[in-house]
Amino acid sequence: MQLLKTCFLLLFCLQFSFAEDGINFFKGTFKEAKALAAKEHKIIFMDAYTSWCGPCKRMAKNVFTDKKVGDFYNKYFINMKVDMEKGEGPELGKKYRVSSFPTLLFLDDKGKVVHVSKGGKPIDQFIGLGKVALGKNDNSGEYQKKYESGDRSPELLRAYAYSLLNCFKPHMKIANEYIKTQKNLSNKENLEFLFDFSNEADSRIFDLAIQNKTLIIDLKSEIAFKEKVRTACDATVDKAVEFNVKSLVEDAKQKMKSANPKFFKEYCFLADMKYNAGIKDIPNYVALAEKYLKKYARKDAKKMNEYAYSVFMKTSEKQLLEKAENWARQATNIDYNPKYLKTLAAILKKLDRIEESKEIREKIKKLDKKTSTPPTIIKPN
Repeated sequence: MQLLKTCFLLLFCLQFSFAEDGINFFKGTFKEAKALAAKEHKIIFMDAYTSWCGPCKRMAKNVFTDKKVGDFYNKYFINMKVDMEKGEGPELGKKYRVSSFPTLLFLDDKGKVVHVSKGGKPIDQFIGLGKVALGKNDNSGEYQKKYESGDRSPELLRAYAYSLLNCFKPHMKIANEYIKTQKNLSNKENLEFLFDFSNEADSRIFDLAIQNKTLIIDLKSEIAFKEKVRTACDATVDKAVEFNVKSLVEDAKQKMKSANPKFFKEYCFLADMKYNAGIKDIPNYVALAEKYLKKYARKDAKKMNEYAYSVFMKTSEKQLLEKAENWARQATNIDYNPKYLKTLAAILKKLDRIEESKEIREKIKKLDKKTSTPPTIIKPN
């Protein structure tokens, strides 16, 4: 059994290329991607690129690796990168009339074009592009007509729920109706459904997913399960902020305790910080962040910089900015990184310590010169 799990995990890793925070790209064939899209009720995003294309490289480096982009595209799409000059690329390029790079293709599970855009995009535009594609693939109206005419078959309810989910429309009512028709939640199809619709911790479907935790982990992997739980709990905290209902924060914490007890204590800090930031109680946010960094991220430069920058963005209060300055300095002591130095320089400027800020910026310039490389010049044939 352990050998089987190990083999499955290896196959999973071979099929997907993981960025730390960004898009997970499927590594199989286009045919396999279509089959997976049909199975997961998703559409395919295909980055049609070439190895020499400058905008393609910039998107790969600066856009596809972004956390916001990864969270969105991993949730709603099967993502593929296809070099138009290698493997399946020339054939797919001819089929979809790819003549410039990058071409950003959105395809349904039959391979039909849903939406297409040419040229590189910054982060927000790229996320917006995905939303447009999802909107164009909206077939929920067809299911709604059948539903309103009295069709309550499990097949209709399941398809209707997925169509609503993938178009950002309210979907939990239909999802719960589908679950009520099922006597056996432990089969593969229903475990997939519980996983896909466990998007908020304060929901019946999330509770059912936790009850079937072991089976879902066997099906999806422990990493995927933990990420899903974290996302669902965070969504409930976001709801607490939106409706100013603090009890939902406590609900999210307790759900984390039952789903991932080893992460519970750390998550209590994270949930409270998220809530306090959301309701703009910045002093409490800073006090919690200071305790969190001391307990869980004493040597984590990335997190220290992240919280320092968030305080810089949220307040002009001197005492709080000085806390952020301390974190930013600790980050640069651990990792003398230009990005972290920029945060420190920005905080010092906001504190009106202009000369100190200038000194840091001079150091950044020197580092940039050391790490910069001359542009590649492509000579014409």
